[in-house]
Amino acid sequence: MQSFALGIFAEYVAAFFYMLRFHRVLYHRMKTRVGEIDLVAVRGRTLVFIEVKARKNGIHEGIVSDNQQKRIRRAAEFFLSKNQKYQKYNIRFDLVVVQPYYFPVIIKNAF
Repeated sequence: MQSFALGIFAEYVAAFFYMLRFHRVLYHRMKTRVGEIDLVAVRGRTLVFIEVKARKNGIHEGIVSDNQQKRIRRAAEFFLSKNQKYQKYNIRFDLVVVQPYYFPVIIKNAF
């Protein structure tokens, strides 16, 4: 339960940092029948699907497995099929790593 709460907290921290960067957060913990996306944000004509990971150490490599990436992509495709107005937007998949006592690490175009 404690790790779940830490994950939710990390998602709120990530959302806050995206808002500081002038993104509008459209969805938090968006669930679809094909998967879940932690955050969906938009800035200008760029739609960003964001995976958030809370970590106690600084390891960033291999955080999102191939299966997780496929699940996130399927959920993004499902989202786009249901939200036609974003069809012509640039799409980006970011990874945000949140660690205690550090600013979040935002990896743009992570996968």
